[in-house]
Amino acid sequence: MDKEEIATLRRDVDTCWKDFMRKIAVQVHEAAHRIEEGVKNVERKVETSADVIGDINYIARLVPLPSATGADHNTCLTGTRTGVLDYIRQWVDHKNTTQVCWLTDVAGAGKSTIAKQLSDEWRTEGCLGGCFFFNKNRTDATNKQAFCDTIAAQLANNQPQLLPSIIDGIKAIGPVLSVCPFEEKLQRLVIQPLKDAAVVLVIDALDECDKRDRDILLRDLLRSLTHAAQLKIFITSRPERDITGLLDPYRSPTESLHDIGLKSNQNDIAMFVKHEMEHVVRSGDLTAEEVTQLADRVNCLFILASTACKVIQESLSPRSRLQDLMDPKRNALGDINELYLAIITKACQADQDGQSIDSEAPKEVIEVLQVILAAATPLSISTIDILLGSKGTGRVVKFLSSVLNVRHDGTIAILHPTFREFLEDRRVAGIFHIDIADAHELMTKGCLATMKRELRFNICRLESSFVRNKDVPDFEERVSKYISEQLQYGCTHWLGHVTKSRRILHGDGGTAALQFMEGGSPLYWIEVLSALGNIPKILRDLQEVGRWYS
Repeated sequence: MDKEEIATLRRDVDTCWKDFMRKIAVQVHEAAHRIEEGVKNVERKVETSADVIGDINYIARLVPLPSATGADHNTCLTGTRTGVLDYIRQWVDHKNTTQVCWLTDVAGAGKSTIAKQLSDEWRTEGCLGGCFFFNKNRTDATNKQAFCDTIAAQLANNQPQLLPSIIDGIKAIGPVLSVCPFEEKLQRLVIQPLKDAAVVLVIDALDECDKRDRDILLRDLLRSLTHAAQLKIFITSRPERDITGLLDPYRSPTESLHDIGLKSNQNDIAMFVKHEMEHVVRSGDLTAEEVTQLADRVNCLFILASTACKVIQESLSPRSRLQDLMDPKRNALGDINELYLAIITKACQADQDGQSIDSEAPKEVIEVLQVILAAATPLSISTIDILLGSKGTGRVVKFLSSVLNVRHDGTIAILHPTFREFLEDRRVAGIFHIDIADAHELMTKGCLATMKRELRFNICRLESSFVRNKDVPDFEERVSKYISEQLQYGCTHWLGHVTKSRRILHGDGGTAALQFMEGGSPLYWIEVLSALGNIPKILRDLQEVGRWYS
């Protein structure tokens, strides 16, 4: 190889090398760019995650009431209540209608079932903002306290586009969210986020809200309608005078839900009764003709039909029970109070085999019903037994199952407010009448006895008292394990029962309360309240006790 060939080869090598290095540089640049973009994407995702976590933290400050969202209610049987349902659906769909629709009728006509049916439909369609079902079975569902938080939490879930506005409202209120005045909370958490939103709010059983609170709620909502022009509110209630005074211009023009002269009501009741009694007919315990007779006798009132069906279904002898209820001397199928009287009388007369039992039965039944009526939240059978110091709750619940609701979590509640009203009315309940003040006195004694028996120092068995509850990894598990249901209830609600009894501190209960306050128990009580996060509630209850005594 001569010099010229070597020079040519060297130039070729240099050219290849430069080309190689140029390509390497391009690839390194592209790789660096991809890495840079990847880092930016990670940063954006971290920022987004931080924003999401921040949003969750803000929404977590709301204290909604899950029991007020209607989970305990049933929807309409297909083919029933078609007229009223169609009218309200059209009211929502048309823009040129009033912003409020008020469905009013007597107790037991099926208003809550209609509200549940429509709220479920609107949730599926994506136009539901939120719903609030007032309920006398829960103290916290009989006032306006939890309304805004419950609606705002549902708005954030059902209408995600409103989340930023809701968070802005929470930020504006600041750390005083739990004690913020109702009107301000309503404006910031509900009305302002809804100013341009076409959604529906559902408020059921407004008559079960305390009279003063429902007046404030209604007036504030009605005043706010001009600030949320596309908002629609569907409200159900009995025709109480104060509610009628405010909502009469928005009354639904639909026909009465209980008028026995209306063919539509007759057909709805007949369809419902036949559906409920279908398996009884199939088993041969009743004939189709007997079921038709039952439907004809229940006066077009759904609560009458529903309760009568439950009584017959749960009887050992459905035919004889139907005959008892159809006895014209009793009128049990024509008057809900007469039906309730027949049910509770039967419960006091029967043991497991349906035979008569001792004279203590009425007392046992009444005590169990006192606890169920006065309880601030529904309680389980075992907790009621402990508060009463007895073992008869299960038997009573079994024989009153047609008027009591055994909920999915095992707790017991009154099935319909008309049964509560029956028990509290001496004229119709007679010897089964329950004085609600006596019931609260009984509850206070049970709560105090439970606290005296179960409260102790360091009840959650924490290794150190210098660590905050939220920093203990298994704190919630410790609370569930070491603080019983009855102790949680007693510590949280005994003061509420004191104020509602208004005479508890003047007898044996007064002695028990003083003994509790004079010992070391108050410190242990505060420890439990702190573990449960219920200090703010107790402060409000103490203020109420102070106002009462002053």
